[in-house]
Amino acid sequence: MTAREPLLLQQPIQLEIAFEPEPVRCLFCGAPELVQLAEVWGHEFQIETCCWGLHEHLAQEMALNTEWGKELLRNLELEPLTGRALRRVVDGGGHALLDFKLKIASIKQAEAKEFVLRHHKHCPPPAGWRFGAGIWNGGTLMGVVMVGRPVARRIDHRFVVEANRVCVRRDTAAPLRWNACSQLYGWVAREAERRGFKKIITYTLESEVGTTLRAAGWTCEGPAGGGSWDRKNRRREGTGPRGRKLRWSRTLRPRLGPVDAIAG
Repeated sequence: MTAREPLLLQQPIQLEIAFEPEPVRCLFCGAPELVQLAEVWGHEFQIETCCWGLHEHLAQEMALNTEWGKELLRNLELEPLTGRALRRVVDGGGHALLDFKLKIASIKQAEAKEFVLRHHKHCPPPAGWRFGAGIWNGGTLMGVVMVGRPVARRIDHRFVVEANRVCVRRDTAAPLRWNACSQLYGWVAREAERRGFKKIITYTLESEVGTTLRAAGWTCEGPAGGGSWDRKNRRREGTGPRGRKLRWSRTLRPRLGPVDAIAG
């Protein structure tokens, strides 16, 4: 008998061994690092971490760099969870708040009047109404705009409308209402143009700067009366401020004809 020949393998055997990656260790407690979104309610949120040291570190980083905080929350899938786009992470007086992108939507007259009655600092809601809107930060109604006929009789209401009230609430953190007034003034001009009006006007006190109006493309036309409208032959009890006023306007280029403008 001949000696048995060794078995020759034409292809080497390749063994695939799966190695699990080493978990990232927390710099504060040494345990596997844990950072996840635990809860969101309104503009507040809670992050769950593996230890208090890491939690405090994240809170400090958010306070120092809001852009970093926004990206962290996006990576933790906050936007799919809430269904809203995150604008910023802001300081809410010692703790971080979620600042969502502002959204303008239609609103009923009764709801707008109730908002003005509750939040306007010196004027009641107007009686007239052509159209209006509200602006939301997440689920919070931050402000409203109410549009009606011009109060001054000599202004042709067939082609001109007046933003009678623009009101933004002051009982929330100031960063949450950032840019709300400018967006309302911009929207109301575009909506008036869409409805066929040729001009939109509004009034401010002479003591008010009008920064939000300028930012929205409005022009100051100068002084426009003020004081009391009370007359002997027509008594009026005004509840608003009686200081001198400025009139602001924005010229529009409507696509619709005068008939559409009259219809409102």
